[in-house]
Amino acid sequence: MARKVYFSFHYQDVADFRANVVRNSGTFRKKNIHFHDASIWEEAPEKKVAIIKRLIDDSLIGLSVTCVLIGSETYTRRWVRYEIIKSFVEKKGLLGVGINWIKGKNKKTKFWPGKNPFEYLKLQISTDGNTISFYEYKDGWVKYKDLPQTENLHFSKKKAGQQYEFSELFKKYSYVWHDGRNDFETWIENAAKNVGR
Repeated sequence: MARKVYFSFHYQDVADFRANVVRNSGTFRKKNIHFHDASIWEEAPEKKVAIIKRLIDDSLIGLSVTCVLIGSETYTRRWVRYEIIKSFVEKKGLLGVGINWIKGKNKKTKFWPGKNPFEYLKLQISTDGNTISFYEYKDGWVKYKDLPQTENLHFSKKKAGQQYEFSELFKKYSYVWHDGRNDFETWIENAAKNVGR
């Protein structure tokens, strides 16, 4: 089944070409399967907050999976965090793909993997099980301001009062170490199936 995928990333990784290796991967094209890129590009950071949110929200319409391309600073980016939480709220499949070991435009790899953005976001289900509140890590856990709460359409009432880091809920792969060239399509399909898509 063809999946429509939203790619979330730090723009520096596009400038360095690492993000483009994954976004333009030919593996799935050989099988006549297309991953649609509805990402927000360089002009978005210059716009006002409400406009950026609307651009992201509109870009997620009709897509089944959000793939976070993880470079060195991806975990710090405000709009990557928003894309992750908004994707969760809309029941999109989510996965992370580390890209630091991909050779950049200078033909070199980074010496360390990027930190997992899913480890910097968590959710808490209310004690009555009706709502979910979101938190982000900034020198300690703080309420996430860009989308602080949503109706609980994700967890059973048995999970009331529980909290989870996003890293407990969604997988992270390395494009190089886990053979993304051949397995990326499978990762996308599994992410979609994990949320019933």
